[in-house]
Amino acid sequence: MDILEQCRQWNESGAFEKSREMLEAIPAEERGPEGDAELAEAYLALAETEGTELYHKAIAVLAAHEEAQSEDFRHNRLMALAYYYLDEDGLALSYFERAFSLRPEDEEVRDYVEDCRERLTFPRFEKNFRERTKEAWADFLAIEAELRAAIDRNEDDGAAMLQRCGAVLEQAIRDVSFELGFDGEKYELILCAEGRRSALYPLVYFCRRAPKEVLEHWKIRAGSAPSDKFALQQDSVQIDAADVDIWLIPTGEQLFSLKLYCEKLLPLQRENPRRAEWMLYKLTNQILGDIAAIAFLTGIELLEAPEDSEAKKLSDLYAYVTELGYPAWEDAGAYLDASEIAYQLDADENPDADWRLDVYEGSTRFSAAINEYLHGESDLVDEYHRNGIVPGFLLYPLSTFPEEGREEALAAFRDELRAYLSEHGGEDALCHTGFASGLYYGYLDFIAWDLESALDAALAFFKERGMTGAEFHSFRRNVGGITLFRAEPKRYEETGSLLSPKDIETLEAFLEDDGGYYGKMVRWIEQFVDAGAAAGRFSKKQARRDLKLSLYYGLACNNFGEYSYYYRGQAWMKDAEENAKGSGVWYYRYAVGLLYSGYPEEALRYAEQGVLEEAGYPWTYLLLGKLRAAFGDKEGARAAAEQGLKLEPGDYEFLTLRREVEEGASLEAMLYHWIDPEADRALQEGRDEDGPEKKRAIACIRKDEAGLRDFYELFRPEEHEYTKDAPFCELYYPVGDRAVKLCFRMNEAGLSKLGHSYLAALKEKLDSGALISAESEEGVAGKLEAVLVQQTGQLALFYRRPGSRQYFTVEEDSLDDKLDIAFR
Repeated sequence: MDILEQCRQWNESGAFEKSREMLEAIPAEERGPEGDAELAEAYLALAETEGTELYHKAIAVLAAHEEAQSEDFRHNRLMALAYYYLDEDGLALSYFERAFSLRPEDEEVRDYVEDCRERLTFPRFEKNFRERTKEAWADFLAIEAELRAAIDRNEDDGAAMLQRCGAVLEQAIRDVSFELGFDGEKYELILCAEGRRSALYPLVYFCRRAPKEVLEHWKIRAGSAPSDKFALQQDSVQIDAADVDIWLIPTGEQLFSLKLYCEKLLPLQRENPRRAEWMLYKLTNQILGDIAAIAFLTGIELLEAPEDSEAKKLSDLYAYVTELGYPAWEDAGAYLDASEIAYQLDADENPDADWRLDVYEGSTRFSAAINEYLHGESDLVDEYHRNGIVPGFLLYPLSTFPEEGREEALAAFRDELRAYLSEHGGEDALCHTGFASGLYYGYLDFIAWDLESALDAALAFFKERGMTGAEFHSFRRNVGGITLFRAEPKRYEETGSLLSPKDIETLEAFLEDDGGYYGKMVRWIEQFVDAGAAAGRFSKKQARRDLKLSLYYGLACNNFGEYSYYYRGQAWMKDAEENAKGSGVWYYRYAVGLLYSGYPEEALRYAEQGVLEEAGYPWTYLLLGKLRAAFGDKEGARAAAEQGLKLEPGDYEFLTLRREVEEGASLEAMLYHWIDPEADRALQEGRDEDGPEKKRAIACIRKDEAGLRDFYELFRPEEHEYTKDAPFCELYYPVGDRAVKLCFRMNEAGLSKLGHSYLAALKEKLDSGALISAESEEGVAGKLEAVLVQQTGQLALFYRRPGSRQYFTVEEDSLDDKLDIAFR
């Protein structure tokens, strides 16, 4: 038995100490990814009794294989668990989600994903930042006399005191950088932001809460001060600021970038340009000081030869920018308070879009958080969470404010809310960072040092003001929000719904025709919700939670038989889940929507739950039988078919299911049926003109990996701002000298069935430049802006008229013959 197998067996039997001892004795470079995975497994188990340091060790050994093992289930699961037990839920979620994508049938990982999302929706900490700050200052007070004595003695072994001071400060702020000194009057504690604006907020909060007993002897400062005494060592060469020539380039109002030339650094610059750039940025930051570097410096460029124009010395930079009139910020808090900027955005008019996407204007002192949220990133939020801090925003519906004078009323309401939170939550609980106005919601942004106190105050305010509802959301896009308050809308006693008996009669009338007026039903429901929300009867979220509305909307979308409608239906129905207890119909319709939206694993889960919720509803068993068979559970599929036949004896669909389960039919084959036997026979014999449409819908369920690889190899979407399955697949593809929006009106599963011939022909046509310009029917020339690709193979080309925002469309069907005839 080899060492790796022995360690694997020890880990499986719980002998983790033996496994650790043997693996740690092997040099790291010889263990390989499998050995390090076993070692990480041992660390995770032993950390429960030995402490959290072992979680950090597990991360360190796994990180050595991060790139090579990025698609390995076990690697991602172990990384996720280590971060999870360190309460770093953001990082844990990213690894759990990757692991789940690699093994979607793993229920344990799925549960962890849901748990992380829940924990990130309402972050709770063992100690929030307010508590951490209070405890850190109490411990600093206990050692500050010893620190002063060590500074007075100018001891050579001051490293021990620095380490002790660092341990105290890190109770509040992890990985904090700081300096100790004496300025001739008082001792100094300087907390360094190291050029990161986001780091200033916690540092300012921490410094402002220094006890008066500390302030008797100490100056506490957030952000390093300007200094021309700093130097860097590279091998045996010392580099001073006077060794660096600079050229200042204005880049905006009170903003500049720098070009730098340092002859001493040229060898390193050629060998390792990134390190050379880091060294000069570090030196520049020290010369300017944290606040000026953050406020004014937009970037640096290293030169290999000096510019022709006269240079300044880096050592003179701070004096130079002061002469040019740049403010001499000495207080980081004052800088942050004065740094608010106004912004405008293109608002998304879709009321179902993520929160904040409806924003058209706002003001902020914390633009980094907004940018990360809009781009679906969370590095800053993760950094803050590590210290018990939550950046986020409150939102409230605008439908409760009258149209006339709304802007003024909103501004007054916002000022009231801000003042109330400061008074009742306390300045120690939050820091206001801005606001935003949306088409449907108003937003108030803040950083919470104590989230629970801040939200308690917000809840009290919204209830006092009689609002219809309010929510909190962190600046993390991929999790939900917290409903603080939601006034229940009036429901009709006869229906238990927002729908009146007359409304239900109207909806039922859409179903009377054999074909059903499903498009009209969808439009009627959407108009009903829009009108009710505009009148203040209910919010759109409340409408989507209404079970009856959800059932009708899901029915209409599912029967439309097209991918985009299936996607719309399941996205709407999700909100009603909390009210769907005991409704087999809801679980069936929602599972159908999920399946045809490309989520078969989720569809199976909801179908399984559906038969538990309402065992007497037959049609869930029909879907469940097909899904169980598709995922290899033949016995379960048989049982579902038999249960369906007990509920619906002799039913054609269940008899067909029973036969196809025994034949081992594919999921696609089992779904390619009509309810009526005669209609189904025509479909199977190729006599139904709607057959291709049904095949196109089924094509969007599961990906053809080979077909998807063709798409990625031909179009390289990852290089062109690619978004997938949201609900369509879109990228900005270069056509001539412009980036054209290329939208495949399907998900990746549908895209993967277009076929190599079609995709290659499409690429050739785009690359040829033949589509760059066209003329409208009126003879007006236009430039290509977007290409819409249908599942039928047809193209819709959108051209923009010169000098205007008007467009015209050209239909293009020359590629149809390249598409599989089954989908035409």
